[in-house]
Amino acid sequence: MPNTDTSSITILKALLNAKEGFVSGNKLAEQLGVSRVSVWGRMEQLRSQGFEFEAVTRKGYRITKKPESLNELLTTAYLSNSDPFPKLIFLSTIDSTNDHTSRLLANDYEAPFFVLSNQQTLGRGRMGRQWHSPPSSNLYLSFGSRPNARPDRMQLFTLWMGVYIARYLKGWLKADIGVKWPNDIYFEGRKLAGMLTEARVDSDSLRELVFGIGLNVNQTQADWPVDLKKTATSLRELTGQKLDLNKTAALLIEAINSGYDSFIAGNIRNIFEDVWPEFDILKGKTIEVETRDRLLKGIASGLDNRGSLILLKNDQTLSTLNSGDVHIKSQ
Repeated sequence: MPNTDTSSITILKALLNAKEGFVSGNKLAEQLGVSRVSVWGRMEQLRSQGFEFEAVTRKGYRITKKPESLNELLTTAYLSNSDPFPKLIFLSTIDSTNDHTSRLLANDYEAPFFVLSNQQTLGRGRMGRQWHSPPSSNLYLSFGSRPNARPDRMQLFTLWMGVYIARYLKGWLKADIGVKWPNDIYFEGRKLAGMLTEARVDSDSLRELVFGIGLNVNQTQADWPVDLKKTATSLRELTGQKLDLNKTAALLIEAINSGYDSFIAGNIRNIFEDVWPEFDILKGKTIEVETRDRLLKGIASGLDNRGSLILLKNDQTLSTLNSGDVHIKSQ
């Protein structure tokens, strides 16, 4: 549910949306139905969270500084036009947002909802791999739901969500962002984000679904561990400037909400087949695919309608792969 500090959120929303940057104290007081002294008191509380404001006679207030780390009030203010409003859970640190989301679902927490954390101590990628999760630089977010859908419908879910998120980022940043099968978002050959979908399936129904994403936002090359320097990138490196982490969080939440709603609403296989080629970074590339029991080499030849990778092997036969780690090879 939305943050209960609605007065502070209303103030932030008004200041964020002000075309000239300033909003008069009288206008804020009228919106809230309180005195200007009360408005000033709310702004003092916001200052304690890292906000700074400038007050100019006959102009009013404007924001001069926002928190750089994840902030519940600020993200909520960026999201306040969303309808219905998503339930958000903000944490300073957690072992894994996916694990915490799974625990909440197991304890009958009302779904759908989002879990966001400023830091993960045991962030996970595919096959239990560690996900680099330093504090205050990137986004670590999970979405929990009870879709009550047929299990076979979920084969395309992670890729569908990847396309939705890549489309949102591409539209916002005007950058050529793509998706690398089976669960990564890329820019110019480097990983921007990793996705992880986990589910509890009964015999005929998908009972609980957890979709997690780690999005590299403000990390720089100097911050990466040695083993990631050549393979990872961030939105900051892409744009050349530091991004508002909370605005990015709001955008990501909106993308996931929209992607999930459209997926659950109906059969998206035909739509997916139409949109996937725009974001497919593997098509036509020479690749190696490492599965649990073998290493295959060939040319990536798109996906089938279930989201499986089609590989044209060196002997000119086709293999269809449901999972595996892909490595792009130089031509």
